[in-house]
Amino acid sequence: MQQPYQQVDQYPQPGYPGQPMFVGNQPPMGMPPQMMANPQMMMNPQLMMPGMIIYQGKWGLDKLREQPGIFVKHRFDVLEAVTGCERNKHYNIFAIDGNGDKTGHPIFRAHEKATWCSRNCLPAHCQPFTMQIRNKDPISMEIDESEFLFLQRDCKFTCCCCNRPEMTVNFVERGAQKKLGKAKHPFLCCDLGLNIYDAEDKIKYYLRGSCCQLGTCCQKCPCDPCQLVSFDLQNEKGEKIGSLEKRSQGCVKTILSDAGSFSMVYPPDATEEDKALLMSSIMLLDFMYFEQNPPDKNRKEGLLEVDVQQPVSA
Repeated sequence: MQQPYQQVDQYPQPGYPGQPMFVGNQPPMGMPPQMMANPQMMMNPQLMMPGMIIYQGKWGLDKLREQPGIFVKHRFDVLEAVTGCERNKHYNIFAIDGNGDKTGHPIFRAHEKATWCSRNCLPAHCQPFTMQIRNKDPISMEIDESEFLFLQRDCKFTCCCCNRPEMTVNFVERGAQKKLGKAKHPFLCCDLGLNIYDAEDKIKYYLRGSCCQLGTCCQKCPCDPCQLVSFDLQNEKGEKIGSLEKRSQGCVKTILSDAGSFSMVYPPDATEEDKALLMSSIMLLDFMYFEQNPPDKNRKEGLLEVDVQQPVSA
């Protein structure tokens, strides 16, 4: 007689039939012991025991619908810190707790795709790139690593208020092709920020932060005030309805790299599509103000400046 399930001592390597649907052999809380012994029972209803619950994975918009905020962590790249050569950026995206800190495992993963020349030869404020935001679900193999959002930013050489940088946000989950909106870096004399537009190119939100913050001018200092930059999330009327904080990842990592973390509290009435748009805008904000490519660093050190005051000898 065929047994309804069998005890499994070791799981095969990921990518083969029977791979475990949770990471590090740590199942979610509340999973029945029968599922812990054989996770494939969640994928095969014929093996289900009476009274057992089938796990239903959640897609991207479903996960964002229930989140009061989001935590975006720029992954520290050791090879980039050692060599000084810019590499494609990776972000892990988490849910937040009541204090705005990340909690649990990542629910999304973002991966930049850009050429070596654009990363290392162009300043960060005009660098073109594409970025894929993928679902992370250690239990559902159908959802895990599936595409959720596609971000695209073209190369733009900006002059004052002309040709301002912008990034388009597209929803691509389960074969969809839908524009959610865009984030644009406006011309601001003193403040920091972004303008966020909906799919019809109408202003939806403003992100604004004061330039008179220690974190904007001395990011490499180890003191706490220098490790934090705050932004207000405002509606189209200029009323504050949410917040965003840029945090460092510690003194040592701050000295070696420009990787940081962002904690955003969503507006109470934001839809899941608004939340996806706001989450994506964090990537552009990181490039605009906190990313230092080699051209940016060299310009600050004067290595790319042309001395026009000295006459050219014949």
